[in-house]
Amino acid sequence: MPMIAIPNNHHPLSTDFKGNKQSLPQKPCVQCGRAMVWRKSWAKNWAEVKYCSDRCKGDAKRAKSPAH
Repeated sequence: MPMIAIPNNHHPLSTDFKGNKQSLPQKPCVQCGRAMVWRKSWAKNWAEVKYCSDRCKGDAKRAKSPAH
C-alpha cells in the first residue's frame, strides 16, 4: 500500500489545533494585566481582544464613564 503524504500546513492558531497548548500566543489584559492565552473562540478576532473577562471589560467601561 503506498504512503500518502499529508501536507503539514496547519497553523497553530487554526480552529482544529490539537497540539501543545503551552505554545499558544499570550497577551496581557489591558485592565488587570493578567496574561490571556489564545482561545479557539477568539480565533477570528484575536487582534481585537483586550480584556480577559467580562468583569474587566465592565470595570474598564465604568472607569471611563464620568462619576455623578
